[in-house]
Amino acid sequence: MINSRKLSEGFRRNFAREVLLPLTAILILTFAGASLALYWSTSLSNHEAKSQQQRMIEASFSQSLAEHLRQLRSLTRWGPLEAQLARPQQNQAWLDENVGHWLYQMFGHQLIVVLDERNQVMQVWRNGQTVADKRLGPNVRAMLDQQLARLRQQAPGDDMADFVRIGQRVAALAAGTIVRDEGEPGHYRLVSLKFLDDGYLRGLAERSQLQDLHFTNGEPRPDDKARYLLVSQQGDPVGYISWSPSRPGAQMLRTIGPSTAFAVLVVTLLCVFMVRRLWTSSVSLSQSMLKLGASEAQAQHLAFHDVLTGLPNRALVEDRLSQALALATRNEQRVALLLIDLDRFKTINDTYGHHAGDDLIIEVGHRLSSLLRSSDTVGRIGGDEFIIVLPEVENIGQVQTLSKRIIEALNQPFMLMGSEAWIGASIGMVLAPSDGLDRQELMRKADIALYEAKNSGRGQYRQFERAMDESLRTRQTIAADLRSALQRHQGLAVWYQPLMDINGQQMVGLEALLRWEHPTRGAIMPGEFISIAEETGLIIPLGEWVLREACQVSQRFPQLVVAVNVSPVQFRATGFVERMVEIVREAGGDPQRLELEITEGVLIEDEREARAIIVALREAGFRIALDDFGTGYSSLNYLSSFPVDKIKIDRSFTQSLGVAENAAAIVESVVKLGHAMGLTVTAEGVETSSQMSALADAGCNQLQGYLFSQAVPLAQIVEMVEKR
Repeated sequence: MINSRKLSEGFRRNFAREVLLPLTAILILTFAGASLALYWSTSLSNHEAKSQQQRMIEASFSQSLAEHLRQLRSLTRWGPLEAQLARPQQNQAWLDENVGHWLYQMFGHQLIVVLDERNQVMQVWRNGQTVADKRLGPNVRAMLDQQLARLRQQAPGDDMADFVRIGQRVAALAAGTIVRDEGEPGHYRLVSLKFLDDGYLRGLAERSQLQDLHFTNGEPRPDDKARYLLVSQQGDPVGYISWSPSRPGAQMLRTIGPSTAFAVLVVTLLCVFMVRRLWTSSVSLSQSMLKLGASEAQAQHLAFHDVLTGLPNRALVEDRLSQALALATRNEQRVALLLIDLDRFKTINDTYGHHAGDDLIIEVGHRLSSLLRSSDTVGRIGGDEFIIVLPEVENIGQVQTLSKRIIEALNQPFMLMGSEAWIGASIGMVLAPSDGLDRQELMRKADIALYEAKNSGRGQYRQFERAMDESLRTRQTIAADLRSALQRHQGLAVWYQPLMDINGQQMVGLEALLRWEHPTRGAIMPGEFISIAEETGLIIPLGEWVLREACQVSQRFPQLVVAVNVSPVQFRATGFVERMVEIVREAGGDPQRLELEITEGVLIEDEREARAIIVALREAGFRIALDDFGTGYSSLNYLSSFPVDKIKIDRSFTQSLGVAENAAAIVESVVKLGHAMGLTVTAEGVETSSQMSALADAGCNQLQGYLFSQAVPLAQIVEMVEKR
C-alpha cells in the first residue's frame, strides 16, 4: 500500500468519493444482475424438470394400472379357467399353479381372490400361496364390497382397475368377470391386488429415474420437495407420492458458473487495474510506487504459491487448469491432469523428522519440474500430494510415458541427513475432454484413479476408467450396508474353525472368523468387506463385537482356547489395550483363554509402540499369536523383539509340502526356531493327510485347515465337541 503519511487527507477523500464509490456501485449492480440471472435460469430449469417428472409419474401410474388389468384379463378371458373353477377341489393344484402362483411369480400380484355369483370367497392366494381358511381381513373385505358394488353398476362382463386404500396401505386393484359357458347360471369374479410397497415404488423409480420415491398416507412430510396426489377413478384421494426432483439447474450452474465467475473476475481485475492506474498517476512519489509494486508482487506470489517449495498452490493450479480447459475447448485439444501421492512419506517423517521430510518435499518438487515442458504446470496441493497440468497433449501415450518417468525419478534414492532414503509415488491420471471438462469433476476422477493405483500395490499409475467410479460407489454402498448390519446385528455372524493337535484327533482351540450374509448380494467374502471396514473405521466396533462373541464361546468350552484376529487399524487405535480388557471383563471372559492374532503389518510402522502394546496385552493375560509367519520382511527379527506366545506358519508353506523341493526343510527350520524360543507352532491350510504327516515329522504342535473342518457356525462346533 502507498504510505499514508505522504498523501494528503483531502486527496484520499476526493479519490474515494469520485472514483471508488461510483466504481463500487457499478460492480455491485453488475454482480447482482449476474447473480439474479443465474438464480432465475436455475430455478426455471429446476421447475420445468419437476413438472416433467410429475407428468412421468402420472403416466407411469396410469400405464401400471392398465398393465395390471391386462394381466388379469389374460386369465378371465382364458377358456379353461371357468371349467377348472367349476370343480375347485379336484383342480386345486391346477388353480394354484395357473392362477395364484403364476400371477405372483410373473407379475407380482400379492393378493388374488376368486368370488362366486354371490360374492362369496371361493379361492384366496396370498403371495402365490393358497390361504386355506379363505379369510380376508376386515379392511380388505370392506374394500372389496365397495368395489364390487361399483362393478355391478357397470355393463355385464366389464372389468375395472383402480387405486384403493386398505387401512394404512394403498394398492392397485383389478377386478374382472369370468363368464361361464352358455346355459350355466351365474358367473365368477377374479380380483387381484398389488400393494404400493417399497418394491413397487422402487421399480417405478428405476423406470422413471426418480430419487427417494416414497408414499405418504396423509399429508406430505414438510421435507418432501415434490409430490403428486394419487386419486382413485372416483376422485377420492388415496395418498401422496413424494420424491426428490432432479435439479438440472444445479448442473447448469456448475457448467456456466466457472465461466461466469471468470468473467466477473476479469471485470473486477479490469476495474482494479483502472483504479490502480488512476491512483499511481495521481501520486508523485515514485519510490512509494516502487514499494507498492514490490509489496503487491510478494503478496501475489504468497497467495498463489506454496511456501515450502515455491511451486504453484491449489488456487493457481486450478486457475491454470481452467484456462487450459477453456483453450482446449476452443482449439479441440486435449488436457491431461496428473495427481501424484508419495509412498512411504510418513515413514520418512517418523524416521528422520519433519525437517528431513520438508527437504524431501523440496527435492521432489525439483525432480518433477525438471521433467516438464515450459507450458506445463506442477504444483503442491498439500502434504505429500502434487498435481501436474499438461495442456496441448497429443495422445495418451505421451502422458503414460511422462508418468513412467516420474515414477522412475522418484524411485531414485534421496540424500537425507547423510544417508540414502527411498520413497516412491502413485499417480492418478485423467484426460480431457474424454473424462470431462469440468475442473472439479476432473479432480475427483483423478483422485479415484490415484486411489486405484495405491490399492494396486503403489508405485504405479492408473488412468481413470468408468468402472473405477462404479467400484468406488459399490464400496461406499457396501460400507453403508455394513454399518447398518452392525447396528441392527442382521446378517453378521461369527463362525469358528477348529485348531487340532498334531494327531488331528483332539480339538485344542477355535479361531473366530467373521461372516456376512448380505440381504441382496448374498455371502460377501471377508477379503472384500474387511478392507472396506478398515478404511471406514468400522473394523473397530466389528472387532469388539467378535471379541464379545468369542468370550461367550470360551465360557461355553473352557477347555478350548479361542483365537480372535486383530486388525492393524484396531491395534493402532487409541486406548486399544484398555478397551480389550474392558470388553472381556464385561462379557465375563478370561483373557488367559483368549488368543489375539496379529500380523506383521501392525509391527512395521512403529516397532517401539507395538512392543509396548503387546507387553501390556500379555500382562493383562491375553495370549499373542503372530499370524501368517514367514511372509514378511523381518519375521525372524520380530520373534526376538516381540514377546509372542505362538507363531502360525502361513498356508503358502503348508501348500508347498510335497510340491517344492525345499518346502519340508523350510517348515522344519521354522518349527525348530519357534521351539528354540519357547513358542507354540501352528500350521495353517492343512488339506491333505500327507501334509499332516510332514508337519508331524517337522514337530508342529497344532494344525488347522480344511482336512479337519472349514469355518462353521457355532451349532456345528457344539456337535463336533460333543461327538469327540
